[in-house]
Amino acid sequence: MTLTKLSLLLFPFLVLALSYLNSGSHTHPNEVWIYASIYKEVITSFDEALKEEFPDVKIQWYQSGSENVAARVNSELSSGNSRADLVMTSDPFWFEELKDSHHLLSYRSPLADQLDSRYQDPDGMYVISRIPVGVIAYRKNSIASDQAPRSWDDLLLSIYKGKISMPSPLESGTALTFISQLSRAKDWNFFERLKKNSLLSAGGNSAVMKRIETNETPIGIVLLENALEAKKRGAPIEIVYPVEGVILVPSPMAILATTKRPELTKKIYDFFLTEKAQRIFLSAQVYSPILKNEAPEGALSFQQIQNTVFQWDPEVLKTLSAHKQETKLKFTQMFLQ
Repeated sequence: MTLTKLSLLLFPFLVLALSYLNSGSHTHPNEVWIYASIYKEVITSFDEALKEEFPDVKIQWYQSGSENVAARVNSELSSGNSRADLVMTSDPFWFEELKDSHHLLSYRSPLADQLDSRYQDPDGMYVISRIPVGVIAYRKNSIASDQAPRSWDDLLLSIYKGKISMPSPLESGTALTFISQLSRAKDWNFFERLKKNSLLSAGGNSAVMKRIETNETPIGIVLLENALEAKKRGAPIEIVYPVEGVILVPSPMAILATTKRPELTKKIYDFFLTEKAQRIFLSAQVYSPILKNEAPEGALSFQQIQNTVFQWDPEVLKTLSAHKQETKLKFTQMFLQ
């Protein structure tokens, strides 16, 4: 047999082999992939806990920002070869899109009974597993306490011109929630005035904290967890819980309909609703929708922050989701072009 004929015979098998290697197929009999926007150090804590609970399961992670996780999952779903089993991000609007596109597996966890109805999808497509919140933070070496903003409206004062930043909705799922809720409660005139005050919108929440700490912009609209972590490190940061209330960013968890391990993935899903897992979230400076009587170290209690003009429930989410693209486009045109 000539080399050419041998090559022709082997070529189809080579293509199949490469296709298998390049696919997102599970290679371990008990492998579960979790795509999450949780910080890496928090994933390390969860990884250790999951190994204790499921010693025979191989947990794989893809970690990135909410927008990157969504882009990757959407791309995999479009190709018909999704690897993710469980998804957890801080962009609730994306989960509505997944639901509407029939990409989620309906599952009513027995542990979800602990959740308030506003933190559950009415059709059982996802639940809220953690609740980050948006606050105002400032560098106290640069802003005197008696001159610090006390409300969201205070950010419009001319004394803060060129001193305020926030994350970009193109890079941060939480940023889109900030913008959606602020524009809903205060209308777009609020952002028009922030633009006149030279608001900077770039990067994620970590980037905002860096700008506060370096005094590039000593005031920021940012997640409480980032500000608490900075204070824990000894950074000269003060946190403001605005008088109108904080912005809740209920962060969903869902099982993709394409999962190849539905029963095993349901067990992992259940784990994130246990007290053990919820305490890991608390230690990561975010609120728990289950352990409502507790708070991240150094933060106000959950009862104290629930009184907010930025209300949250499935109907509010549907309303905000319906205008998601319009909101992102309008803000992008206003600040990022």
